[in-house]
Amino acid sequence: MTDQLLQRLQKLEELCAHQSAEIESLSDTVREQWEQMDQLRTAMLRFRDRLTEVEETGGGHENTKPPHY
Repeated sequence: MTDQLLQRLQKLEELCAHQSAEIESLSDTVREQWEQMDQLRTAMLRFRDRLTEVEETGGGHENTKPPHY
């Protein structure tokens, strides 16, 4: 092979290595975001269930005077 072909091959190999590293980094970012979304979804469902429970029981916040009156 000529020097020119070897240089082109080396450049392509470097490009491939950089792209592989970037893909790995993006994959890690997507995984982290997916985990955060799962945590937020779980928290939202707990909040929804708690809100439904408070609404069903009346929540004890009717128009009553505070105990110090």
